[in-house]
Amino acid sequence: MSSTSYIRRIWNVSKALDLALVDEEVEKGLNLKIGLHHGERVGYISLRLGLALGMNEEELRRILIAGLLHDIGAVGGFTKFHGNPYWMKEHTLLGAEIIKNFPDGEALAEIILHHHEAPNPTHAVLKAEPSQVSLMAKIVAFADKLDVNLSRKVLSRPERERVIEFVKHQEGNLLYGEVVPAFLKVAETEGFWLDLEVGDLLEISLDHLYHPWELENIEENVTSLLATTFAELIDQKSSFTARHSISVATTVKALAEGLGWQGESLRDIEIAGLLHDLGKMSVPRKILDKPGPLDPPEVDIIRTHTYHTYHLLKGAGFPKHLIQWAAFHHERLDGKGYPFGLTEDKLDTGARLMTIADIFVA
Repeated sequence: MSSTSYIRRIWNVSKALDLALVDEEVEKGLNLKIGLHHGERVGYISLRLGLALGMNEEELRRILIAGLLHDIGAVGGFTKFHGNPYWMKEHTLLGAEIIKNFPDGEALAEIILHHHEAPNPTHAVLKAEPSQVSLMAKIVAFADKLDVNLSRKVLSRPERERVIEFVKHQEGNLLYGEVVPAFLKVAETEGFWLDLEVGDLLEISLDHLYHPWELENIEENVTSLLATTFAELIDQKSSFTARHSISVATTVKALAEGLGWQGESLRDIEIAGLLHDLGKMSVPRKILDKPGPLDPPEVDIIRTHTYHTYHLLKGAGFPKHLIQWAAFHHERLDGKGYPFGLTEDKLDTGARLMTIADIFVA
């Protein structure tokens, strides 16, 4: 897998995290407007700040990935903390543990561990001394706080000036002073604000990084690692879905083996099983955990999850057959399934096996 392919996969993992963090219960608990491309924007802002500070290629890739995944521990904490507003500390600790298994994991873990630190200990969840926090962690912490203070609408000149004044006012208090000059430099360019407002931040970020890294490769087992990690996070979101994704993957793999599948096809059907419910990150927990029947609007929301699964995996660059196996598990041979209303001629053996495994495990 090329390094650019790896970044595309991580980017769409970040999109899944953002879908999960839109959950209104968590949003209310944290009293912040989270989700809405937060991870993507933090990754992009971190990258631009790293470029302004003259970081090398390895550092730029690290800071981009850390920005994209900085809230990975927030999803993993749904079950344990149930939107508790005091879980800021816990989700940094949990996120650091999760990310250690990724390539470059130890360095990424330090950044994620410290992304809620600040020079003034009053605003720091771990109360770490500034000397204990790396420059990359200070950048991601800066980008995180900046994005929370940015509008999701048109970033007009008054809005930009308000944000710049916020940064200047919080230097040395909420924001690390080493990062502020880099931001003020970046903020002078019209393109930075337009990127945040209307740009395709993935492609813009790759424009900064693509050429030098094109010949680098990431081990293929990273795909299995990402799939397993997100299967666990998906299953933790709801008390009703514990181990569902992992069980579906195990079941569909066994079914495929029974039909004589082997090699790459067997590996792909297992990964598709792990990721088949990725789109459920977008469904509020109060709907997933509702003890009684769902009302029609709630059913409509549930039915969007396979659509999101399809487009997240497509954006991540997974093979077409794997995307279809994962996303078509609520389609039906008679065309009455969802979300695409496909008929039997469009549903291959892998898609049918996934439906069987999903129904069996449920």
